[in-house]
Amino acid sequence: MTTVVNQNPRIESVRDFLAHTLPGPISDPKPLLCLLEACWHGFWGSELQAMAPYKLRRMERVAWNPPILKFVVERHGGTMMGSSRAELQQWTVNLDTLTAGCQEIGHRQMSPMQPRLDVGQLADEIAGLIVSRADDARLKWGDDGTDRVLIGKIIPADSAVRQTPEGRRRRFGIALFGLLAGRGWRVVRPNVYGRCNGA
Repeated sequence: MTTVVNQNPRIESVRDFLAHTLPGPISDPKPLLCLLEACWHGFWGSELQAMAPYKLRRMERVAWNPPILKFVVERHGGTMMGSSRAELQQWTVNLDTLTAGCQEIGHRQMSPMQPRLDVGQLADEIAGLIVSRADDARLKWGDDGTDRVLIGKIIPADSAVRQTPEGRRRRFGIALFGLLAGRGWRVVRPNVYGRCNGA
């Protein structure tokens, strides 16, 4: 494969550093990091996944197998959205073709995961309250005898990352409908239930 000639002295500094580096894992990548960060945008594909040069400071598992430099970077995009996990990307930089690419290789747990909600037990509790026409802060009774389930008080939107409360609410709704249907109740509209006989 033909080596791409580049007049960027910063890229040549990376090449020179690696030319004096034995193939295999690089135990102390800090000197290389400084050189690579300075010329990161000189590699075609370096902008993939919004990979800014400063994010290289999180690189780990650095290995040199001429002409390929590989390393793993921990990405925090998901954690900024509330996820408890960071994505792990493996980057491959070819010093001959001056190209860079990446692939997702897994995740790293950054904080404890949300405990799994037992929606079946919760739905059974709410169904019992509805059937007994209980006065509860999570229920709002209408003059026509219907009951509106205040889902935001049962499963708050800020109780977890966005996907989690949506999934919990969907599973809760399915479970609650199944329990109420067997007790003579029907769905009037989303989160609103009434007796099948209208009583």
